Amino acid sequence: MKYTTVIRTIDSFEVVQNAILRLTVDNFSQVKSREQLIDEHKRLDNICDKKKYVVHNINKQENLTLNIQLRISISNLKVNNVPTGRFLLCRVISKFVKLFALLALVEDPEGNVERLALYNWTKEGQSNIKSIDQLFLSIGTLLVIKNISYEVATSNITIIRSNNPDDVIVVDHNNKLFDDVKWSTNEKKVEIKNADDFRRCGNDYFASSNYIAAIDKYSNGIKLEPQNVTLLNNRAEAYLRLYQFHNAFKDTEIALMYDPNNLKAAYRKGKALCGLKHYKDATNTLQNLYQRMKGNTSIKQIMKHAEMLSYENKNGKYDYLRIIDEFHERSKIKKDSKGNDVWIYETGPRLDHAEFLNDNIQIDLVEGKGRGWIAKCDIPEYTLLMVSKAFKVVFSNEVFGTMISNTSNDKGASSCAEELTTCITRKLFEEPYYCPEVYQLYNGLNLSRNEKIEIIRKNSIHIELIIQALMHNNIGLNYDEFNLKTEITGLGLWTLPSFFNHACIDENVYNFFLGDLLFIRTNRPISKGEELIINYRNATTFSYEERLSYLKCINIDCQCRMCKLERSESQEIKLRMAQLLKAYHESIYPKVSKPHSVEPSHIKELEYLIAELRSLRKEHPDLGFNTIELSNTLAFAYLKIGNNKKALSILKEVYDLYKTFRVSEIRIIILDIIIINSKLKLFEEAKKWFDIMLKILVEPIMGKLEDDKPEWRKEALRLTEKIHPQMNSIAETLNIV
Repeated sequence: MKYTTVIRTIDSFEVVQNAILRLTVDNFSQVKSREQLIDEHKRLDNICDKKKYVVHNINKQENLTLNIQLRISISNLKVNNVPTGRFLLCRVISKFVKLFALLALVEDPEGNVERLALYNWTKEGQSNIKSIDQLFLSIGTLLVIKNISYEVATSNITIIRSNNPDDVIVVDHNNKLFDDVKWSTNEKKVEIKNADDFRRCGNDYFASSNYIAAIDKYSNGIKLEPQNVTLLNNRAEAYLRLYQFHNAFKDTEIALMYDPNNLKAAYRKGKALCGLKHYKDATNTLQNLYQRMKGNTSIKQIMKHAEMLSYENKNGKYDYLRIIDEFHERSKIKKDSKGNDVWIYETGPRLDHAEFLNDNIQIDLVEGKGRGWIAKCDIPEYTLLMVSKAFKVVFSNEVFGTMISNTSNDKGASSCAEELTTCITRKLFEEPYYCPEVYQLYNGLNLSRNEKIEIIRKNSIHIELIIQALMHNNIGLNYDEFNLKTEITGLGLWTLPSFFNHACIDENVYNFFLGDLLFIRTNRPISKGEELIINYRNATTFSYEERLSYLKCINIDCQCRMCKLERSESQEIKLRMAQLLKAYHESIYPKVSKPHSVEPSHIKELEYLIAELRSLRKEHPDLGFNTIELSNTLAFAYLKIGNNKKALSILKEVYDLYKTFRVSEIRIIILDIIIINSKLKLFEEAKKWFDIMLKILVEPIMGKLEDDKPEWRKEALRLTEKIHPQMNSIAETLNIV
């Protein structure tokens, strides 16, 4: 089934198939042995579709005639290339399983092994259904396949693909055509007899970073010896390497039940608890462990880290300067051997810091909107409300091999959204424990309360719900505040922030990203019972039509002041606004922006134009955002003719009118005011505006600065040095410490 999202159509079957393939296959780029591929395929069988299906009739040809010279081997297949006129001779070496396609492993006479995907072989809902079982194209069956293609299914997992069942021919064993073909396979079976054999085999996989295969071997050993603490510990560490913290925690709990003094189990339990965001329990576990192993630097290091996480989580206090440095460092990119952009650090800018939730806010029902965040008491300006770590985030270089400039374009958004959906589906397959966290989000499916409760109770994969939840709640990354050398783009899901409702203007909270952390603060004082509102698409950047198109896709009927005004405006007003703005861009701006003198008549023309635009919204003067750029141009026209006071007057008027909206143009206007005051040698006035600008830049990140503290400017400038170094240059010019 296919679902149309805001940005593209996502095929749910493909998503599930890709997620399942990734569940069973690790180290995608590694050359695998026959045994490793068979082990991976067996893991697929454990989670594949068990339904019965109508299977296309198998094509058997007793008198098959082919030109043996046209046979192609697996090693000669090229990705995204159809070997026209050639055929593949292969032998089935595993059971077929049903995902979106029918999947099995095949080998050619040279001994090359690859996955075979047969598409369009099954249908549901008809009579005479058959199961995909051992008898369907059973192990040992010889196949001739025409019109094949060789493709990368997901994350470098290659498959041989056949789309037409008529192109797959079963070779009769009595057929003499291939009698002279010699099969080179010398299958070496490794006899595994006991749990220790599984441990050794698992350790071999672990040493090669093939953690999925290692987990499989350890699990087989645990089936034989459920109380084997060594196997439980080893599997817990493999789970930790895959960030499957809940699975790791369960194994350490069982290990400690059988051996309460096991140091490895306690150490790994502490790490798992950190990953599960149970920071206090993690700290207690690791502190107790350190008391038993004083002097162990590894334990001391992770204990100190757990203590930091616990402090952040409890107090909402973060070392922003350190986190920004960490973010800059972990955002560094290098080129791999194929020329792709890859992270210097394995996980890139995914930062290991704690979540935080302010006790003074709660999720409650909001009339006409569903659920939303509400203030339980009065909350001051610039109070930290929440720090949320991404449930899952995908960066564009991880999808494309390069950092694309904008994930809101069709190509970038569609591919990132599909990758995010696949990653989250895989995570829920691996650890169903997390299903309720995703399933509680708004999804637009209009499920009844009982249906939701039943879905959450089952903790099973519900792909339609996952796709729709992501469509309504994914957030595009934006690091404009942080002066990065390389632009970083991507998409992610943050579950608790998804409950903030939207308004195009008058939002009362501000958010920013550092790596995969989303920080949310109030941007003005909040009253008890007031809803906390965020901005998905702001009215100062996006037109009404652009906002409407996006919000419609996620079922939002915005009732903010701006949307109500723009809906109520007549076509005549809209047309006149468009004409005036066109006249500005095509006629007036080219005249007044000349590098030298400006004609007074051109200034008058611009003043009339601004006045008329404002008159069209005279009852809503603070919603005339379309005049900000024009007013700025007017101020600089007056500067050119030497009327500095008039220029300052215009800029201050714009600031007073629009300062609460925090639009980027306001920052530019303040900088211009500082520069003009400096030129006029009004240094005290320039310093006053410098302080205003400093607070606008710093307070949304670090919180309210205390004017009565003599060190507040130094503290603020340490931050701007990292995110807006121009401010530090201005501070030196104005002789501000």
